[in-house]
Amino acid sequence: MRLLRSWRPPTLLLTCLMVGFLRLAVGAQTVDVSAHGRRLELGTGDSKVTVLYLKGTAYEMGYAHGKLCADEVRYMARKVSPLMMFGLKKTPKEVDAIWSGYTRHLRPEYLEEVKGLAEGAGVAVEEVQRMLSIPDISEWHCTFFAATGKATKGEDLIQIRALDYETRVGIQKYPAIIISKPEHGIPFMNVGWLGQIGMVTGMNAAGIAMSEIGDDWDLNTDSFDGRPLNFVMRDTVQYAKNIVEAVGLVKDGTRTTSLLYCLSSASESQVRALKTSHAKCLVYSPDNLPFPTKPGLVYMSMGFDSAWNTKVGNYLNGIYGSIDVPAAQGLMKTLHTGSLHAVVFRPASGDAWVANATDKVKAYDQPYNHVNLKSALAESFFAN
Repeated sequence: MRLLRSWRPPTLLLTCLMVGFLRLAVGAQTVDVSAHGRRLELGTGDSKVTVLYLKGTAYEMGYAHGKLCADEVRYMARKVSPLMMFGLKKTPKEVDAIWSGYTRHLRPEYLEEVKGLAEGAGVAVEEVQRMLSIPDISEWHCTFFAATGKATKGEDLIQIRALDYETRVGIQKYPAIIISKPEHGIPFMNVGWLGQIGMVTGMNAAGIAMSEIGDDWDLNTDSFDGRPLNFVMRDTVQYAKNIVEAVGLVKDGTRTTSLLYCLSSASESQVRALKTSHAKCLVYSPDNLPFPTKPGLVYMSMGFDSAWNTKVGNYLNGIYGSIDVPAAQGLMKTLHTGSLHAVVFRPASGDAWVANATDKVKAYDQPYNHVNLKSALAESFFAN
């Protein structure tokens, strides 16, 4: 795209750059990055995480994301993604074919955000698409629980997402907490990495939180002709206002492979665990969870048939009635789950505690950074 600019004095140009007034003409569209994105840092040293604020149309949010984080997006798309494809024994051509299966089921706005991210970062859209295909192809094994009512201290709602995955390819290098106010749907927090517009861990302003675990329980029906897990989660967190809508957004849309999900709704004090595949979606409440539990508590770990369910269940039932944020963090540290990132949500208040791995230290052994979704959305950036 050719960009024509009139000459201006260097001091004026420098001033414009310093205030972040970056614009690019895209056809008839002009994106003012300072109006649609803001980049902040939270924490210090090895525990530092980027906090990214985004608002506007899908393309505007994607473009601002890409422009503000161009180096990091290029690193993820051109270094991490090829290494992960190699580890998964997938060629770029094979991953492109998988993405093609996804596109028939994705909201058009997500494809616009992908385009904006690629153009903002200055990478090919195919590179971004491959990067966004990795979570669904790899199906990471993890741990989750959601507890509410009598299960918790003060009858609060607490949910964790412990993501277990190896760090040798460097995915942990650029962790991010992305807070978005999209043109459509509900404002939300996406906990992951720069360049990821799909979601593997999230919470919205309506008090819906969501976690995920990879599995292979219905392997015979697996198909990439559906919505990948990171966009099932994005759909749910961006559009669900209550537990019925959240479950429906998972259950009623086309899915891909065998996965487990955890959902909670703070406004209703409801928690659910879902066992899904391309063909099936089974929904569990504390009343019918097929593991030892008590009222207000659901959990799963490392797969539906994993021995880890006994390990996690024993821990949670042992602290039943006193589950709170420190106890949730203690579970992950004690059981060594949450190697890549470890997250605790308190959806009613909008609070989240996020720990990320380094090259040498697992996330569950790292300090947690705290962020509040409601406070962030009250900032002047999101006012208009």
